[in-house]
Amino acid sequence: MIAAACGMLGLIQIFLWTNSRRDFAYLLSACMAFSASFVAFQEMRLFSTPDPALYQQMLLWQNLAIAMVLVPMTWSVRIYLPATRRWAAILITTLWVLGLLVNFLLPGNLTFVEIHSIALKATFWGDPFYVPRGTVNDWKWLVDITVILIPIYIIDAAWRSKGPLRGKRGGVITAGVVLFMLFAGIQAIAVDTGMIDAPYMVSVAFLSMVFALTWVFARDAVRARKLTVEVARAQHENERLMRLNLLGEVASALAHELNQPLAAMLGNAQAAQKFLSRPEPDIDEIQDILTDIVRDDKRARDIILNMRQMLKGDETFESHVNVESVIKWVLGFLNNEINVHDIAVEFDISGEIPDVGGSRIALQQVILNLLINAKHAMVESGTSDKVIQVHLRENRGGAEIEVCDSGPGIAEDVRLHLFDPFVTTKKGNLGMGLVICRRIVESRGGRLTAENEDGGGACFRVWLPAGIS
Repeated sequence: MIAAACGMLGLIQIFLWTNSRRDFAYLLSACMAFSASFVAFQEMRLFSTPDPALYQQMLLWQNLAIAMVLVPMTWSVRIYLPATRRWAAILITTLWVLGLLVNFLLPGNLTFVEIHSIALKATFWGDPFYVPRGTVNDWKWLVDITVILIPIYIIDAAWRSKGPLRGKRGGVITAGVVLFMLFAGIQAIAVDTGMIDAPYMVSVAFLSMVFALTWVFARDAVRARKLTVEVARAQHENERLMRLNLLGEVASALAHELNQPLAAMLGNAQAAQKFLSRPEPDIDEIQDILTDIVRDDKRARDIILNMRQMLKGDETFESHVNVESVIKWVLGFLNNEINVHDIAVEFDISGEIPDVGGSRIALQQVILNLLINAKHAMVESGTSDKVIQVHLRENRGGAEIEVCDSGPGIAEDVRLHLFDPFVTTKKGNLGMGLVICRRIVESRGGRLTAENEDGGGACFRVWLPAGIS
């Protein structure tokens, strides 16, 4: 049971390490746990071994396994508690290396130079077990002293650590290691010297480490869950801020779009008033005017609702989003802004474009951001011939959108970190627009890339898979 518990702890450590290769604490803890599992199996064999020669041979590997518990433990604690003294960890490791050299190179093993006999004993409930009787190795002090050094090393580190490391996390790890060392070390020395007639119980003591590390991992998992929720909330807030930034950028376009239907409604209402002031008003003409007013009112309402959805970030999944209609809507929305800066827009379509899955609003947000970036690149650089080319084509069974400009292109130092947070060339900009655009695209199974064109200018490519049929 103890071996299984230690082995499970080791498997958890390996899983965590494979997902975080730079965190060597997991790898060291896995080595420690698997070695403790081996120690438990060896102890079970030692309980039932009456042959002194075989017992002597088994202790060789038992000592190696214990070293593979204690040395990784020493260094993993240093990672958990950085305030540990490095020289102390090196000293403990050196002592165990010297002890293993004695273990394998000198007669007998590190524990006994020679085992004279094996004594048969019984537990108070009647189960038999065997204990060795022999000459204790004079070099055994090399590792026995670590029974004192390791607890002192860890208690000192816990005391010197500051901030949260000195709290429950550090305290639990410290308590687990100290309890393990005191029980296992004292009990093993007492058995070696014949002070007590008992089997080796190092693995039982290691359960305190199993409980300590399990508590730490459970606590970290709970904190990680909370952090995940906070990160998701922060991402949502960043998207909202980006949408606000975009709406600020296109405020004039929004005013222009609303101005047309509102002006038409005003003109029609004034015309209806004139017709109604006549002695015999033309009811059919008034009906046509009211129809026009309703149509223009709906157009203004749709513009406002679309902007409201973009501001809120409507993420309703749609299995079929027509990419062409989305691009045309964004181009129409930015038409006034583009004309003010004398920018020519070329839009072409090639192939049968499949519908894509996702949110129409999110796709509008991505294309709107890319077009505004292209406008900024050309306007701020003073490019005389300002052209934005928008290409829509079928590619690999999905839809590919290219937004290319005739600006100066992306500087090399910026291009390498273009999709990193807070990287921007625009004053007063957060530098989160492209980060969020890439997240939106990749969350739908697509890709967003950028490169400089051979003839000058930057080109952003968005590829999205076809929607669910």
